[in-house]
Amino acid sequence: MKTILILCGHGKYASGVGSTLEMLAGHHDDLHYLDFTEDETDVTLKEKMIRIVKEHDGAQVLFVCDLLGGTPYKVSAEIANFNPHMEVVAGCNIASIMESLFQKDAFPIQQLADFIVDASKQTTVRFRKLTGKEATFETNNEEGI
Repeated sequence: MKTILILCGHGKYASGVGSTLEMLAGHHDDLHYLDFTEDETDVTLKEKMIRIVKEHDGAQVLFVCDLLGGTPYKVSAEIANFNPHMEVVAGCNIASIMESLFQKDAFPIQQLADFIVDASKQTTVRFRKLTGKEATFETNNEEGI
């Protein structure tokens, strides 16, 4: 079964994260971005979400929201609550979203939701400062990611 991701959040969250994802991983037709701006309401947001879901009739849907309990999360939960082919997650980072994008067709939707949450936990780290001689950093002229 095909799986789509709907990335949604306050302000320009979705399009901003989407821009980063496209830079790192290229364009994906199964990833949709919905910014929830000041001039919108929960009703208009829900209409946009339902339009995307209907365009991909029969697909599994993972809603990826910026904040637990925010309007995008609440609207996503309302849509997904009684549908076994839809899940909602919140607070995920770019690394986990990118990884789930590559793994989205390998899991049933419930496992994909767990996967993205676990990946967020694993890729959220604190830099441990180095001490002594090992604290010398070398730079090279190679490009980063």
